[in-house]
Amino acid sequence: MSERFDRAWVVEVAAAVVISLAAAMTSWVGFQAALWDGEQAAHYAQAGAARVEASSAITEGGQLQTADLLMFQGWLGAAAQNEPILQAFYRQRFRPEFAKAFEAWLRTEPLINPAAPASPFVMPEYHSARLAEAQRLQKQADDLFNRGQRDNDIGDRFVRATVLLAVALFFGGIAQTFKATSIKGALVALAFVVCVLSALMVANLPILQLKLTA
Repeated sequence: MSERFDRAWVVEVAAAVVISLAAAMTSWVGFQAALWDGEQAAHYAQAGAARVEASSAITEGGQLQTADLLMFQGWLGAAAQNEPILQAFYRQRFRPEFAKAFEAWLRTEPLINPAAPASPFVMPEYHSARLAEAQRLQKQADDLFNRGQRDNDIGDRFVRATVLLAVALFFGGIAQTFKATSIKGALVALAFVVCVLSALMVANLPILQLKLTA
């Protein structure tokens, strides 16, 4: 009788420990899942904002290129009509980015050199800062989106661990309904194994700290 009582007492204590452990782990794992969901949402939002900025930069860069083209066409027309004053008028109004490429293009003597580049737009000196900014923003958006995808994957793993811990709590709780010590002990042991599996699942996952704002 004493031995049976001792076994029953050990099983009861083990059940309490396992249930407490599973409950604590469930709270912590669920907390991490929520944090990673928030991190995912933040990165997706940042990626969306960067894409909007990139789109705006592309539009502005295209508009500036169109303005460069129109000014260059005006200069070509003035050059064809041999109007130096009008040529100077256009050159004074070239954007700095285009003016640099234009001067480099003129040094190739395009009007008499058949091997000269077709226009300043194909010169290495022609550079659009806004289009370069658009490329940078697009890459930033892609990086942020990929980070969001990674956050989502990590959050999903924590959620799967939460499901396992719910199973452990179920086994630990239902064990209390059985009077047979052997059945109760088996269910408690199973609950403990599930807790261990859940712990192994999240052992190598990165951990987020709660960010407190003043």
